[in-house]
Amino acid sequence: MATLADATLSAAERRMLDRFVAAMRDRLGDDLISVWLFGSRARGQQVGPESDVDVLLVTRAGREDERDAWRLLGGLAEEEGLSPVFLSVVVWDPQWLAHRREIRSFFVQEVDRDKIVLYGDA
Repeated sequence: MATLADATLSAAERRMLDRFVAAMRDRLGDDLISVWLFGSRARGQQVGPESDVDVLLVTRAGREDERDAWRLLGGLAEEEGLSPVFLSVVVWDPQWLAHRREIRSFFVQEVDRDKIVLYGDA
């Protein structure tokens, strides 16, 4: 499994993600199960200036936490001098993830193949 050292991220993006994970842990406590980086950045691909940073959270409440996650990550991006336009946040609950794995969802297969675990379970 790849590590954050393998990801294609700027120093500011790494700081943003570190701060995001810490803030989500503080907010959600045990309700935060996992935070993953996925997509081209996790694969370590060369990226263009408009390539987004893809983050997936698994939380007990799932989609209910998505608005807060977006707001928080966007604010941290701006504080780091980054554009929140190039962020992608998906939040799901463990049941959704288990079901999508069960039906062999292409999206989840791709995420599982490429993800970098920033916090929690794989």
